Amino acid sequence: MRIKKQSTDYQVYKILSEKQMSGEEIGKMLGITRSAVWKAVNKLRDYGLKVESTGRSYILVDKDELNPFEVADITFKRLDDHIDEVIYYETTDSTNERAKEYGKSKVLFFAESQTAGKGRLGRKWESQKGGLYFTLSLDPTLEYSELPKITLVAGLSVAEAIPKAKIKWPNDVLIRGKKVCGILSELYGEMENPMIVLGIGINVSNPIPDELKDVAASIGEFFDLSRREIFDLVLANFGKYYQRLLEGEWSDLRKKFLKKCETIGKVVKVTTSAEEIIGVAEDLSENGALIVNGREVYAGDCIHLRNFKIQ
Repeated sequence: MRIKKQSTDYQVYKILSEKQMSGEEIGKMLGITRSAVWKAVNKLRDYGLKVESTGRSYILVDKDELNPFEVADITFKRLDDHIDEVIYYETTDSTNERAKEYGKSKVLFFAESQTAGKGRLGRKWESQKGGLYFTLSLDPTLEYSELPKITLVAGLSVAEAIPKAKIKWPNDVLIRGKKVCGILSELYGEMENPMIVLGIGINVSNPIPDELKDVAASIGEFFDLSRREIFDLVLANFGKYYQRLLEGEWSDLRKKFLKKCETIGKVVKVTTSAEEIIGVAEDLSENGALIVNGREVYAGDCIHLRNFKIQ
């Protein structure tokens, strides 16, 4: 299901989500006929939304906690300059794969569940109904070397939306040491004009498989937060921090990231494409790299080593 910012059905939804109104009043607001309003209302009904008619006005009732148009409404409010279109799936294989297949920037892909959700190194990301699974396709005006900072900004945006959440560099968000969010940022397109495909998976109230319960959790195990609340907060944070990144304010964002980062001071094992590094995570550089034993590491799979002593 595709929802565009300027589409009539979305504009009618936006009005009715705020108050009841007659077809004539809506038509005057949007500069369209009552017949066009009626068609848009029927589209909303076809999508499963309950719109009642009193004879004088339309009323949107029994709104789902997070229906497709609510996803679009939050997205357009929070990411107005960066997203023009929302594509919604009940189920898909992977929102990142759909974004790459679509090949356009300024789109948010949202799925209620995924059959082939993935994390770093091709690991499977469990994506049953009850979580938040979405991908942003972005065309940032940044130097190539700056692009990895988008992942860090996304992690900060999620961590600040969830009480007591911490970041494990570079792309996990934890509560009490258990993973509740994973982020997968992929570069797509031409090197001269790359598109960033930024996938975010958040466990809200979805079940966690037994074999993962020692390392992963859903937010609902700790806090009573709805999917709508979390989605809204994450996008509000990301819209603000992403814009600041584009405007060259990384230094302040780095300080915020460090306050939320649980990795600093830990003994870690970072596996890169070339080697394995074990040592103390000392700091995050101005370039966004993790400093381990005085060396800058820009990307890799990071594990916190407990009860491990550096010789």
